[in-house]
Amino acid sequence: MSASTLTLLIVGTGNVARALASRFAKTSHQVVLGSRDDETGQHVAKELGVRGGAATSFVAEADVIFLAVPFVNLSETLDGLGNIDGKTIVDCTNPLTSDYMQLTVGHSDSAGEICQRLAPRSKVVKAFNAIFAEVVSADMSFGAIAPQVFLAGNDAASKDRVAALVRDLGYDAVDTGGIECARYLEPLAELIIQLAYVQGLGTVVTPVILTASGASPDNH
Repeated sequence: MSASTLTLLIVGTGNVARALASRFAKTSHQVVLGSRDDETGQHVAKELGVRGGAATSFVAEADVIFLAVPFVNLSETLDGLGNIDGKTIVDCTNPLTSDYMQLTVGHSDSAGEICQRLAPRSKVVKAFNAIFAEVVSADMSFGAIAPQVFLAGNDAASKDRVAALVRDLGYDAVDTGGIECARYLEPLAELIIQLAYVQGLGTVVTPVILTASGASPDNH
């Protein structure tokens, strides 16, 4: 599936939102940045060289909506977007404690599943939650290995669309399964947070899944 000339609405003004907006702005896509209020959205968007303002004003034209907000603001953010029926929604959130050192949701639920329940007529894809904003914004090189973005979602067409966007950034997309697999992607995000901040590796690390040369995907 070609992902050319899509309109991408990045909702949020923090590090993740800024990183996604700045990187996608270098592709063929139209990028708009949305905030809760028009003035903040315009200010941050101007810094990044994209259009911006109140998120709700861009929903109708958006092909894909990225939720790059704190998990605690997820419900409020979705409520504020208005009619998102049928939209592809990329949930970039992680349910973290205020010090980022623990998850607040897990085992039998996830932020991704909560997002899908809050937006039942949208097509939610979990993605970009387990890659640091610094890796994205700085377009870091990892030699011959491309950074990976892990996807989870129930709608195959929406996952294909998001996977194509991932590849437009020069990354590899890894489909992990249905939206319930967000239960495993969110702990992965916490793992790299622990490596970065507790073990001192910094935010220049990113996880990848490697397949042995010549191995069949069906081999166990």
